[in-house]
Amino acid sequence: MTYFEFIRQHPRLALFGPVLSFFSNFGQTFFISLFLPFFLTEFGLTNASFGGLYSAATLGGALTLMWVGQLIDRYDLKLFSALVAFGIAAAALLMSASTSVWMLFIALFGLRLFGQGLANHTAQTTMARYFFAIRGKALSVSALGLPLGEAILPSLGAFCIAYLGWRGSWLAIGVLVLVVLVPLLQVLLKSLETHPARWAESHSVQEQIPQASWTRRQVLRDPRFFCILPASLLSPFLLTGLFLYQLILADYKGWSVEVMAGAFVVFAGARVVCSLTVGPLIDRFTARRLFPLLPLPLLLGIFSLWRVDAAWAPFVYLLFAGMTEGMGISVKNALWAELYGTRTLGAIRSMLSTFILISTAVSPLLFGWLLDVGIGFGYILPAACLLIAASILLALLIFRMDPGGKPIV
Repeated sequence: MTYFEFIRQHPRLALFGPVLSFFSNFGQTFFISLFLPFFLTEFGLTNASFGGLYSAATLGGALTLMWVGQLIDRYDLKLFSALVAFGIAAAALLMSASTSVWMLFIALFGLRLFGQGLANHTAQTTMARYFFAIRGKALSVSALGLPLGEAILPSLGAFCIAYLGWRGSWLAIGVLVLVVLVPLLQVLLKSLETHPARWAESHSVQEQIPQASWTRRQVLRDPRFFCILPASLLSPFLLTGLFLYQLILADYKGWSVEVMAGAFVVFAGARVVCSLTVGPLIDRFTARRLFPLLPLPLLLGIFSLWRVDAAWAPFVYLLFAGMTEGMGISVKNALWAELYGTRTLGAIRSMLSTFILISTAVSPLLFGWLLDVGIGFGYILPAACLLIAASILLALLIFRMDPGGKPIV
């Protein structure tokens, strides 16, 4: 089945995934950072104090996601997705009305939990659960909302801030979610069977993987999980730190801000192209075979970042980083479904999402501390290359393990 056939046969879900992924961008760091100067001025914060506040909100959202994310396995998707959308709207409206640091913290917590966390979690879990033979294509289509938001929202956000002010912009976002996203999700899901238990009863025969529910405790005892975890976490961990301190990195390498900004266009383009390319590959070769290769482009990109100072190096670095990021969402989510089935996919995926969010909260603090104590990018970049290479070797061990996670003798 081609992408066009998939969209034609499943138009509602083909739109549900990318729409929800797009709206998740309102809780992403790249969008919230547009308002940083206004937060610092309005609430009397320093860069360091806001960084601590933001990390605390991210960690709180990650830990809450561990509990809330599993509810998608129990409750009707129509209700669950509506609550996620209302959560984004409430956080945006609270942000527009914030008058204290505590209100700002709660708004950031809501945006990180419902935006970056649950909206993307809901989109990807739904696509992985509803599709089996074309799961790769479904996940790839769903993931398109993320780079689309990265391409559109920075300019749109800057425009809104200029004409509406920072508070008016968040008010407009809250109203937009209530008026557009909430009813749209209900329309898209209206004619579908969206209760997970009833859907699983009628579709479990399509899956070749045993549907005995894996619990989180069982997953944590599975040796394959610890072969997979480092490669799953390193990309968001490293790129969060590198992106946050990109101006310091540019100064270290002797690159202009304009060069770095132009390179991010390549990053977004690579994400879109690789997201669409990897879907058919998952359906043909399985995510289990593709996963160990996932960090390889990132390794090549960071190696070039370390060894090359020429002005074209950031374009190569972000091209390869965009390849890993573009393939990552689809491959990772398909992998969890392949290894552990779909009945408890929400619980398992929310646990993985929590680990990822924690890594993105720790990364700014660790990178900042390393830079403050004089351990610059001359040491950070080769260390990152070694960590990625080790994660690839560890991920290759899943080929030596049977579906039960036991080594093949």
